[in-house]
Amino acid sequence: MRWFLESRVRFAGFTLLISLWCSATSQAQSPQTSAANGGPLATVTAIHSQPEKNGLALEIVSTHPLAPTINKQANPPSLVIDLPNTQLGKNAKRVDVHTGAVQGIRLSQLHQSPPAARIVVNLVKPANYSSEAAGNLLLIWIESAKTNPASLATQALRSESAPVNLPSGAAALDGNRIESGSSVTAGSDAAVVQLGRGGQVRVCPGTTLSVTPSKTGRSLMLGMNTGAMEAHYTLGPVADSIMTPDFRIQLVGPGEFDYAINADSKGNTCVQALPGNTASVIVSELMGDGTYQVKPDDHVVFHSGQLKNVALMGNGSCGCPPSPRPVMLASSSNGGTNPPTSTGSETTALPPSNPKEMHYQVDAPFVFRGDDPTPPPIVAVGILPLRSTTQAEPVASTVLPPARGEHRGFFSKIRGFFAAIFR
Repeated sequence: MRWFLESRVRFAGFTLLISLWCSATSQAQSPQTSAANGGPLATVTAIHSQPEKNGLALEIVSTHPLAPTINKQANPPSLVIDLPNTQLGKNAKRVDVHTGAVQGIRLSQLHQSPPAARIVVNLVKPANYSSEAAGNLLLIWIESAKTNPASLATQALRSESAPVNLPSGAAALDGNRIESGSSVTAGSDAAVVQLGRGGQVRVCPGTTLSVTPSKTGRSLMLGMNTGAMEAHYTLGPVADSIMTPDFRIQLVGPGEFDYAINADSKGNTCVQALPGNTASVIVSELMGDGTYQVKPDDHVVFHSGQLKNVALMGNGSCGCPPSPRPVMLASSSNGGTNPPTSTGSETTALPPSNPKEMHYQVDAPFVFRGDDPTPPPIVAVGILPLRSTTQAEPVASTVLPPARGEHRGFFSKIRGFFAAIFR
């Protein structure tokens, strides 16, 4: 009987050990197996980004091979990378990107059960992509879309070089630097203000534009009352501001900005995205808290200085009118064998230029600082010896004789008597 009880106890203990071992084995294997996908659970351990000539190369490192699903989103432009049966590592949250084609990369754990991770690449503009998996490494190349041929002219304006030795935050007109707080008034033709960081601002005829760089020199504030202007330049991670009497228009980089802005005396403000533009701008009221986002291909007009009175425009232009080009008229002749088909001269003379016609005018502030001029040598003058190196010339004097016929006194008569004796 005793032997039977000991055998039952040993059998129960052995059964308990077997069950504990099976439980431990199943728990150890459960993190590595996904019932839904039938493959091992992958963990993203690192993400690296490398700027390329026309885009960005993204490298995703994981513990097991990945099976991504990649989708392109149009509004806003982005690339969504879904990774099923994948979890993110502790250090994988956000990736900083320093390139003009990609604004940023965000990572999130989309689901816990079944596990799924998502990587969102925020793009400046729509882009093409290609991917390749090599073991535990997933490579994704993001390439900028091909340039629209219609934007080649605006690209030339953005890439126009600035004068030599011009700081990045400064501006110049005809090669001459414009001081901070100066204003440029265009005459009959548009005035072109070149920026030290590249690109240009066109001041349309009859418009006065003020140019004020920030203290750091990285951003600009442009202001105008009425008139029109055009901006053609590329911005990095900075923001410029364009001030009108009713609105503040913010150009927030990075992006390529090609915009025309027009404001009239009735408070109507026109904002038009020109060909080649890839970035949006934010319009806010100066006397209110409302904001409006002008998309990269929009053409809108805000009436009466209010954002709520916005209208989409299809025709017309907000920017500078095309410059008139003089046309020379030529007559046709056939070498003299036959009379010419047109009488008169072969070319028509250009109209005479008006010397009083203003092309542009620059109003620069005059700033006086007491420490700029050389101080007078007060101390040096105080220690100079008081002596003269030249002899003063004697003053010649002549005693005139008394005039004739004047009244002579008693003593004068005696002096005359003795003078006559000794003469």
